[in-house]
Amino acid sequence: MVRSNNAKSPSKTVQNSSGKSNTQKNKSADYYEIDPELFNSDYNQTRKPSLPYGIVINDNPAGILLPNDQLVKAEWHVMPNVEELTTVELSEEVTGLLLPKARMLVLAFVPEYIRYKDIEENGELAGTFIGLYDEYRDSLDKKTQEVCSEHALIFLNPKNQPLHQVPIVVRFKNVALWSFKSAREEFYRNLERAFADCFGRDYSGKNDKWRSLGVLNVEFRAIKEGEGKNKSFCCKTHSITQPTDANFHKLFLGQKPQKKLIWGLHNNIAGFIEASDAGLPAIAAGAEPEVQALPESVTNRKNRGKLSPPRKIAQVEGETDSELEDKDDFSEAAEVEVEVDSEEDFDFDEPAPY
Repeated sequence: MVRSNNAKSPSKTVQNSSGKSNTQKNKSADYYEIDPELFNSDYNQTRKPSLPYGIVINDNPAGILLPNDQLVKAEWHVMPNVEELTTVELSEEVTGLLLPKARMLVLAFVPEYIRYKDIEENGELAGTFIGLYDEYRDSLDKKTQEVCSEHALIFLNPKNQPLHQVPIVVRFKNVALWSFKSAREEFYRNLERAFADCFGRDYSGKNDKWRSLGVLNVEFRAIKEGEGKNKSFCCKTHSITQPTDANFHKLFLGQKPQKKLIWGLHNNIAGFIEASDAGLPAIAAGAEPEVQALPESVTNRKNRGKLSPPRKIAQVEGETDSELEDKDDFSEAAEVEVEVDSEEDFDFDEPAPY
């Protein structure tokens, strides 16, 4: 039997308000018996964490929208003011912080998978998980299905300090997914090469935990995709700052305090990857609302007063077959503009203390 048993603490004598002495004794804790069988690892089970989410906005401007309630759930350190907010029309209006540019860490991401689109034609199948992309790619129906991948992200300020406590999950889909994946993979390969060059080591690829210390300085842009009248805006990764010997220490959080802080955040996503490996998407169907189009007049930003309500933009969900062009071949050049920022492009001088 396993027991929890605390020794008695010494008795204390205190003087009450009437001048009389009272003897107070701390009660010894009753021991609590546990059946040893309950320590058996057979009872362990990986469970999907409940994490705040962001929404990829396929419009002009494009970017990642962090709804207000999700900022609260993420324990965002300094909430944005009304002038910094954007409103998007979903089944109801959703207001949040739109990030066309972002400094971020990718703590983890799930393998690409296929699900049914959230469209009326799919009926009860809308949002249903089908299977991993690598296994079902040959049977992909681009009209009714989409390719997705969730990323657990930490957004950073210009000094590479986290802007929030709880990781935020963003579901990238179709064109936005392939574009971001291409940029992400090229960045990490260059980060690994810069690491080897800086410290005189042989080049080697690294695992995802090591890579999660790399700072992706990303700009998203709205690019029209499709053919003829079916063209619509898509959120594509336009540029990403590439690591060099000069800026490596600003794009890799490799100091002990930095590493301890960031790797500590991995505890908040325990089960994120494992649940996905079991065939469970990181965001349940319906958890992330689908964005509907707003009238063009609503998107007009002219004459916007200083204290005007949050601006509104539209997201168009129309898609064509060309949107799902397979971009898994990373031997080809990534579809992003490579930026090698000068020292002046950063807002800080040295890695910030943690």
